[in-house]
Amino acid sequence: MLKAPRPRLTYANVVATLALFVALGGSSYAALKISGRNIKAHTITGKNIKRNSLGRRQIKESNLSAVPRALNAARLGSYPAERFLFRCPEGTIPVAGVCVETQAHPPVAYGSAVLECGSIDTKSAAGRRLPTHNELMEALTHHEEIQLSPGGELTSEVSASSSEPGRVDDLYIGDKGTVGLTPDTFAGAKSYRCVAPPLN
Repeated sequence: MLKAPRPRLTYANVVATLALFVALGGSSYAALKISGRNIKAHTITGKNIKRNSLGRRQIKESNLSAVPRALNAARLGSYPAERFLFRCPEGTIPVAGVCVETQAHPPVAYGSAVLECGSIDTKSAAGRRLPTHNELMEALTHHEEIQLSPGGELTSEVSASSSEPGRVDDLYIGDKGTVGLTPDTFAGAKSYRCVAPPLN
């Protein structure tokens, strides 16, 4: 009965086995030591990333653009999302974080307009005020609900009168967004609309 030949330990066998261990050990070592610093930008594609492995902490959401089919997601009907984020008193619409009246009041001097606005809603709120230049300009972009009164409208911004010391001139907005100064007198009377704080 013949005996099976015993495998001999040769130099080639030793080197091959050693090479196998080095290769396996080297790859596992590399897998443990690779970090984000070792990866060049734009070299990893979506195919290389495990599904649902990235979330809010890894992705800066403010850098993401709107999904093409969701471009109108910020509007409901024809209204912007801000219209539904807070409630405004009846007769006003949300504009730049405040509520602006849709109907302008008849022309009066600046001082009278301030008093009139302040006397509105004093029981339920702190009263109203004239809009700033920016607020009125933003309100005028809501063409369906707000139209500029003929002759322009008053804002809350004033400067010292150059013609009558001790009095003020008020900044008003005229046609096509032009601005001008009008004296706080009956002669300088302009239409105006008030701004109210949100109800919620």
